[in-house]
Amino acid sequence: MDALRGAYLYAAPFAKMNDPMEAFYKTGASDDRFINSILASAGKSVEAMYEMLSDTIDSFALVSLAGTYLDLPMWAYYASNFAGMCLEFSTSELDIGDFQNEQLRKVTYAQNALPSLTVADMTRDRLQEAVIARFTRKRREWAHEKEWRFITGALGRKHYVDDALSRVFLGPCINPAHAKQICDLLDHRPIEVLQGEIHGFELAFNIIKPARPLEECERVGAGRFVPANIISDPAELESFLAVSLEALVDQCTEIARRPNVEKIEDVDVSNAHKELLYIWTTFKLRNGREVYHKRYLDRRLRTARSP
Repeated sequence: MDALRGAYLYAAPFAKMNDPMEAFYKTGASDDRFINSILASAGKSVEAMYEMLSDTIDSFALVSLAGTYLDLPMWAYYASNFAGMCLEFSTSELDIGDFQNEQLRKVTYAQNALPSLTVADMTRDRLQEAVIARFTRKRREWAHEKEWRFITGALGRKHYVDDALSRVFLGPCINPAHAKQICDLLDHRPIEVLQGEIHGFELAFNIIKPARPLEECERVGAGRFVPANIISDPAELESFLAVSLEALVDQCTEIARRPNVEKIEDVDVSNAHKELLYIWTTFKLRNGREVYHKRYLDRRLRTARSP
């Protein structure tokens, strides 16, 4: 319940997972002796490099996700035999908070582990992918879980903006008192709560608490946006846009209504990417930390991929 109240997910160490083969890796290669002879003159060794690599790898953590709320075995495994809950997130909105720059990957399933990590894997352009490949690989017997993972650089609480959580699904066996507590907790947030019901071999969900409109939501950030202070060169923006400047102001106003927005800092055409403009926004998380996010748009104010 504290995680819902504080709007965070917990990134756990791999050692806490229910699979003892989790994140398995080995180090070493047949040519290590030759590399050791080269490193010896500098007072270094392959073993020391592998030890540093292991220390780095052991500091990583993960948050596990499923692809759908209708996967019934997952309700049995991870939601207290249908008495728990399932949280539905917008992964693009998770990127605004503490998951910014973290890796979201689909788990692959195989019969065998990947080869040992070697000195050749420790180059800047290869190491990240080599490590993530091992962190997102499980034995084939787990394939029915269809898991996705955030691989995080450190364990602990990862806070998100309120509207990154879009829906909460309550299991059909949940304690009614717990269901009420969750609805009360999320009452003034833009989050829908649904209750599960069993109909024969079907699991259906009905809304028991609608999402609050943004203007009725509890604010976390101040939501400041003063167009005259932000748009310093209206003529430049008008010449760039294929829509009206008023449409841009309306979009910024809508963004400022989001519960965690502290302030819209800047709106301008990108210097590096002349076909895009950006809206630079400060968000305030529920732990009080402020984070910055740039959203890129094209000339028609359609969301564009960050360059």
